[in-house]
Amino acid sequence: MAIDVDPLAALRPIRLPAEAPAPLLDLLALSVAAGILVALAILLAPRLAAALARRRSPRRSFAAALAAARTLPADERLAAQATALRTYIAATAGEEAARSQGEAWLARLDAAFATTAFTAGPGRLYGETLYRPADASEVGAAEAALSALLAGRRVAPC
Repeated sequence: MAIDVDPLAALRPIRLPAEAPAPLLDLLALSVAAGILVALAILLAPRLAAALARRRSPRRSFAAALAAARTLPADERLAAQATALRTYIAATAGEEAARSQGEAWLARLDAAFATTAFTAGPGRLYGETLYRPADASEVGAAEAALSALLAGRRVAPC
């Protein structure tokens, strides 16, 4: 006689280890760390925004363009400075203002920098005279005027 015994019937179920409860201290430390990170983010966000705004400011870009132009020969330096002026005016007063020409352009520059160095001083070089050959002394005087204006100093007309 054969006994029909099911071999699987004798198996016992697998016993998994009991789940360990999350330690309350670890959860508390994680919450405190998250709170500190959020507080730091709230405190540092305005500083970061201000730093990014300063980095992208037209005045800062203008100063960088003038500094880069200093290494160029006189004619190329004059063209680079004129381009920097157009870019600065476009960023601060709009594209229409940057398209001005002649005396209107020089008057726009005077208004932007609160001076008369462009209409009655060395800055006249950035008007119509930009398209004629300029000697190094004229370019140097115009560059000195731009540097003084950028530093916030008044430039007296010649």
